Amino acid sequence: MILPGRAHLGHILRYVGRPLVLLFAWDVAVTAFWYFAHPRWTAEFPALPITLLGSAVAVYLSFRNTTAYARWWEARTLWGAMVNASRTLAREALSLMPSRGTAVTVAHRQIAYVQALRLHLRRQSPWEELAPRLPAGDIERLQQVANVPNAILSGTAELMASAKPEPILWAALTRTLSDISNAQGGMERIKNTPLPQQYATYPAIFTHGFCLLLPLSLVESLGIWTPLGSTVAGFLFLALLQIGNDMQNPFENLDDDVPMSTLTRAIEIDLRDMLGESHGLTPLQPQDGILL
Repeated sequence: MILPGRAHLGHILRYVGRPLVLLFAWDVAVTAFWYFAHPRWTAEFPALPITLLGSAVAVYLSFRNTTAYARWWEARTLWGAMVNASRTLAREALSLMPSRGTAVTVAHRQIAYVQALRLHLRRQSPWEELAPRLPAGDIERLQQVANVPNAILSGTAELMASAKPEPILWAALTRTLSDISNAQGGMERIKNTPLPQQYATYPAIFTHGFCLLLPLSLVESLGIWTPLGSTVAGFLFLALLQIGNDMQNPFENLDDDVPMSTLTRAIEIDLRDMLGESHGLTPLQPQDGILL
């Protein structure tokens, strides 16, 4: 996640990158052609359709970006729920379970669970993270399943049930486990359900088409300043397009993602503090203005 207040001109220009360079080259080519061929080319490109197209593209991009941000915000909300539910599970296990040893194991398994969930959503291998957190026998069994975090959570539920807590206490524990499972299901829904094709493809087609037509409309009035005016205006549309592309998939391990590494580290610190363990962990700090 990119933190506010860290953007600068170089970062802004690199954000759009190659499309902006191509747009500037196209603007220069159109301007040069107009200057050298204008005496033989008397037809003027009408400005009104470009104005209408620009307004339509801006509205379309804004609507698509609103939808993309809603996905990102829901992902962050679900991770917030996961943080709260993890603390609740550890607290309930420590205060309600008849055996402290079982409660400590539940807390450790929850730490392994959130780490496995983070890597599951990013399509990364979890075994290096899980090896120091779970017994070797559990690792071997988990390597045979498709959904590793779900299997860890199921194992935690079986462990808690085997301790035979009081029915009322067990009902409270199962509600917390359900909250965790529901949060994971919401994250997987976002991960596995991309935006409709109309939102994924059409904005790029419309934006690039508008940028190609823009200098043709401006060259009559701006003349030699067409590359500057067209590139600046085009940059705004290209940036809007890129923002939507980045935020519509919040679990892709990119700069704009939900900071899952930071959140899982915070969960681990909180749970180990609740257990009274000496861990030496510190919250993750931003790297170049980005929370991982």
